[in-house]
Amino acid sequence: MEGDDPLKAVYDFAERVHARMQAGEVLNHCLEQNHSAPVQSWVERLVIAGPQNFRILQEILVEVSHRKVQVNQDILQVIDHYVNSLSTKGVRFADYETNLLKNKLAPEVFMTILKEQRISDRENRLECFQLLYDANEVLKNLYDHLKLLDEIETYLQDWMWGMAYQFARQKESKRLDNTWLI
Repeated sequence: MEGDDPLKAVYDFAERVHARMQAGEVLNHCLEQNHSAPVQSWVERLVIAGPQNFRILQEILVEVSHRKVQVNQDILQVIDHYVNSLSTKGVRFADYETNLLKNKLAPEVFMTILKEQRISDRENRLECFQLLYDANEVLKNLYDHLKLLDEIETYLQDWMWGMAYQFARQKESKRLDNTWLI
């Protein structure tokens, strides 16, 4: 049986690991350039090479999913760090305000929070606003990465569906061709 060949299992595992490593490198290029062109170029070459590359596309998709999870965790860490930094300045956030942070807290809303909590020291307010600005910059970058990864994920899924459809059509065509020979 084919599934019992330990050498094939090792080869398959090594191939998957190599594909993930390549995917990681290509995704890094995409995130650095803030564009999906590097992965698109690679995926198109894989698709042109044929359906035997479907597993590699699956591995790329898994790597994209892992990256999305990591970026979401990074977003939560930034927010947590921001909330903790502000708490040292005397600012406390309610749950709804922490949710606002995830959607970029507007300076006007933040000023209202500071006034409600009677944070009136000018220097303290400036430091709080600097923290807000810094957090918003980092969050914007992370949200841009998440958006790009979503785009790449959709791109990969589209090609994978196309490959699966083409492969199924080829098999059906071969089956029909064989029935005419009988």
